[in-house]
Amino acid sequence: MGKPVNNLLPYAVSFIAGLAICLFITVTSGRREAWDAPIYFSIGIPAMCVVIFVLAYFFPQRAWRWVLSMALGQSLAMVLGGGSASLWPLAIIAMTVVSIPQFIVAMIASSIAKKRAPPDEPVP
Repeated sequence: MGKPVNNLLPYAVSFIAGLAICLFITVTSGRREAWDAPIYFSIGIPAMCVVIFVLAYFFPQRAWRWVLSMALGQSLAMVLGGGSASLWPLAIIAMTVVSIPQFIVAMIASSIAKKRAPPDEPVP
């Protein structure tokens, strides 16, 4: 029974982190969207990278999934923050671009975790 929880945990943590970080930035900056605020790039993205590093290290298989889940959380934050639905296609493109650092961090953390795993122990 522990296996499904372990599979859902990184999805939930990354989704909630993306949502919470973006909503926090939106509310504290007074901007309509988090990435309109300078602190999104100086604080938000680094904070999201830390979350992704930890998740990708402890759940290294297909770690890119945690980044996609985080991007969905950020997208929901955009909608909740009053972002225009008519700009959704542009937001998807922008979200892909601003998620590049998280993808890189996920691949690095996953690689480190896989190298550190004992050879006789399967990587989670």
